[in-house]
Amino acid sequence: MRPLTIASIFAAILLAAPASAEVVGGCKFDRDTLTFAGTPVEQATCLLRKVKLRGAKEDQPLPPVIRQLMESGGAPSAAQKEAAMAAFPQPYQAYARQYADWPASKTEAGLSALYFVIHDTSTPFYGADKFPRRLDTDHRINAFKPYLDGTFAKAPVAHIFLSRYGQIWAGHDFSEAWRATKLESRVIGPAARGRFVHIETIQPRRFIEGFTDRGNTHGPSPGFSKKQYRQLAALYVYASARAGRWLIPGFHATVDDQIPQAHDDPQNFELKKFAKELEKLVSLQQKRR
Repeated sequence: MRPLTIASIFAAILLAAPASAEVVGGCKFDRDTLTFAGTPVEQATCLLRKVKLRGAKEDQPLPPVIRQLMESGGAPSAAQKEAAMAAFPQPYQAYARQYADWPASKTEAGLSALYFVIHDTSTPFYGADKFPRRLDTDHRINAFKPYLDGTFAKAPVAHIFLSRYGQIWAGHDFSEAWRATKLESRVIGPAARGRFVHIETIQPRRFIEGFTDRGNTHGPSPGFSKKQYRQLAALYVYASARAGRWLIPGFHATVDDQIPQAHDDPQNFELKKFAKELEKLVSLQQKRR
């Protein structure tokens, strides 16, 4: 038997020690638990950092209503769920009511949906041309067809598409385990499907002045319409009700933070406006007491 050396003893200690879970990205996504690091408040704070040009991230305060929901550990009430569905336009409202009692997606290991991810479509792309003056009513900008007919992908890239005038179209029902980030598709793989629900909000892009490559683009300002924020809040309450808990909201760019070739959306998203619309929905039950 060979005598033990200091190196072999050290190697044996390392092998005997429990392996630490591997985490991915700026918000530290754990491969084993399929959860970002920290409490729900800490996760939301990291995932709702403001996304700036070229994907730069900037800390911003968590609105009180979101903090309260993250701390509550509960789920939307029946009244809140009904208020969200009543806010939907037709034909999506009828669709949402049809699937209202279906649970949200689950992973292959049985973990329920936990994250509500906000994207922007970054299309139509205008190159060096100026944005049209009336973004919120422009038919070309707000058309759903390119996202659903195979123009960009064989299947719709997200669960929901939301136009600037507040119309909603479902690419996949919330019960379907889907993927729309590099974290899910390129890093974790199929095991992560079902942990996230994805909302694509329509927003065009153009080159930053003086640039001609797609790594240097920007969206309009303001980035989103009031109707988009209103419907986004309703979708958040509805999806959370189906998941049986308040989902942790985040942005595409922060979910994929530090992953190579990560996206930089949503651009010019005003968290306070989203929170204002969300507060209207979640405070309804309190007013009725």
